[in-house]
Amino acid sequence: MRLRRERRRGGGEGGAPAHCGKVVAVTRKHFLTYLSLSTVSVAQPVFDLYGKNLTVFSAGKLSRWEVLLFLLFFLLGPALGATAVDRFSSSFGPKVNEATRLVLIGLFSMLTGLAVARWVGVTSDAPYVLIAVVMTFLLPWAFDRWKGVREWSRWLAVLSLALGATTFVQLRPLIFPMAGTTADATVANDELSVFMVVMDEFPLFPLLGPDGTINAERWPGFAALAGDATWYRDALAVSNFTHQAVPAVLASSRPVPDGGPFLFSYPRNIFTLYADEMEVQGTEPVTSLCPKDVCGGESAFGTGMSTTRLRRFAKDVSIVYGQRVLPPTLRKRLPAVDQGWGGFAAVRDKFKQQLHDQVFSQRDAVVSGAEAFAASATPMVKVVHALIPHAPWRLTPDGRVAPLSPEIGTQNPEDEDGTRDTYQAFLHQLAATDAAIARAVDVIKASGKWDTTMFVLTADHGISFLPTLPQRNTDFTDLEQSEDIYRVPMFVKYPGQATGRTDDCPVTNLDILPTVNAVLGTESGWKFAGESLAADCPRTGGREVMSATGERHVFTTGFAAARDRAAYYAMLVPNSGPVSRIAAVGASADMVGLPISSATTSDLVRGWTLKQRDAFGAIDGRPGTTVPATVVGTVELSRPAVEGTEGIIAVDGIAAGVLGELSGQEGAVRFTAILDIARLGAGAHTVELFVRDENGTVTRVGPPA
Repeated sequence: MRLRRERRRGGGEGGAPAHCGKVVAVTRKHFLTYLSLSTVSVAQPVFDLYGKNLTVFSAGKLSRWEVLLFLLFFLLGPALGATAVDRFSSSFGPKVNEATRLVLIGLFSMLTGLAVARWVGVTSDAPYVLIAVVMTFLLPWAFDRWKGVREWSRWLAVLSLALGATTFVQLRPLIFPMAGTTADATVANDELSVFMVVMDEFPLFPLLGPDGTINAERWPGFAALAGDATWYRDALAVSNFTHQAVPAVLASSRPVPDGGPFLFSYPRNIFTLYADEMEVQGTEPVTSLCPKDVCGGESAFGTGMSTTRLRRFAKDVSIVYGQRVLPPTLRKRLPAVDQGWGGFAAVRDKFKQQLHDQVFSQRDAVVSGAEAFAASATPMVKVVHALIPHAPWRLTPDGRVAPLSPEIGTQNPEDEDGTRDTYQAFLHQLAATDAAIARAVDVIKASGKWDTTMFVLTADHGISFLPTLPQRNTDFTDLEQSEDIYRVPMFVKYPGQATGRTDDCPVTNLDILPTVNAVLGTESGWKFAGESLAADCPRTGGREVMSATGERHVFTTGFAAARDRAAYYAMLVPNSGPVSRIAAVGASADMVGLPISSATTSDLVRGWTLKQRDAFGAIDGRPGTTVPATVVGTVELSRPAVEGTEGIIAVDGIAAGVLGELSGQEGAVRFTAILDIARLGAGAHTVELFVRDENGTVTRVGPPA
């Protein structure tokens, strides 16, 4: 082998110093080879995504040292590891060493091939794998055969320096965060306070009843707030993703395409404006706009090194890297990386951490924020960004936890039934959100501060549940989807306001901070993108919004568009009645909540299974416990089902949920159903399946197998 011949030509004379010098020289050459290959195969795919999506670091609250460790690990770690293995193998003789080196080169070559296949857009597994296999053998063969290839591989290590420098510049605001901006503000009405809640992924249309008012029976908390506050019914978000939308609210600034939700991108914001004039507190689980010395805690970057943060971040990076290099079939097994704050799963996993590990943390953040606000002895500005009712939707209206629906993703299901299941789960969590808002209002009222408080509630953006379409990504081609995403609730209870009113002024959430400034009598030389709503309506024309990918659109529609969207979704899930009617869907909707029975056994269904069957044997009715409000299973059909056929799940002889998936299907049919939470009290329950045919005839299947 040529590698061996080169090694022999190096000679063995000169004693120990010469031998050591030779070892160092050889090790350096091998390291440079591994560095060039790992830069292309590992570092570049990771840095390309993370360097352009700094929001992930804000969501993870990584410290500057952890960001530096991330940079150095992916830049040098693979090459150093390979070099260590290379040197260790040399203790077993030159043949083993040379074989090991070629295997290592082959491994990096395979990863390079996978990355190249992804980069050129190969969509089939066979050619994808073929490219990787060819690279796996071609590069080691060329490396072994030609000296020029070996020299070339070492010189390419300069790419590592270029990539590292570029990424360092991108990460510089995280490594050297700014301390904040000094404001020139003076506050005239410093006896007043502000309590602001920014919800996440919360559109307006679910709140609306058939008459265009808030459905007070289903959403008593929001309806009560509307009875006290000014409801701006024609409010728009200005971006469809949190990393741009929340800063728009808190800084009244048009979204910055590059950078991220950091203080350096939005130095003039509500926190820095009032930090020297009033007590300021903020809860920012995703953004980092409040200086550490002002808010600390959730709003600040981490400090030092945390094994917990690093472990979670490493898991996220592995998912991102897998999505960047694995073949299409294997990528489907990983969480998607095309959405979430900043664009990929590492950011979206912040939601999973919050709503899986600490399922109530975001609901409770609203209430605990109100309690801290109420306990303050001085007037203050308090901002709470709560990641609710954002997916994954597990909370139930009565404060329990349901299994995660398999339909939940960032892309809506292709069929209406799957989309309806998703929307129902969302509505259950929205009911839990409603209860949190009601509790927060009660806390502030009980403190005696309600009359002197400006209470603001809005959302960073909405969400769409149109089949086949993304839930938030939009290029404004489908304007109904855009209406869902950009129309958000906005309530402002002004100090001294005694009764509620509605206002159809065309506003955006850019107007919130200027309105706060007007109410507090704040004078400042800072300029903001929005206008105050405290006196007159500042505009009558269209409002420009943008997407996270840079597209822009001018909305000229008004509140009537929100009513149209509410009417559309009412065809999926009725928008009248209490939360128990969320389960009443399809042609069998009127049967939900009523006794159901049949003396006739269904000949359409051979049998059925229910994943949560055992959970019905001992339900704990206490808040915080799990409850099978979302169920999944399979129905085995003996023949094709006629269009219009539905399944009905009964709990203790009462219809509790509808299976729309049977219509027009045959064989084994998988289903998801959302059940009436009122049927799932403490104790043991029986579960049965009934079938309602296209004519309304009901037959019995019985309990699950």
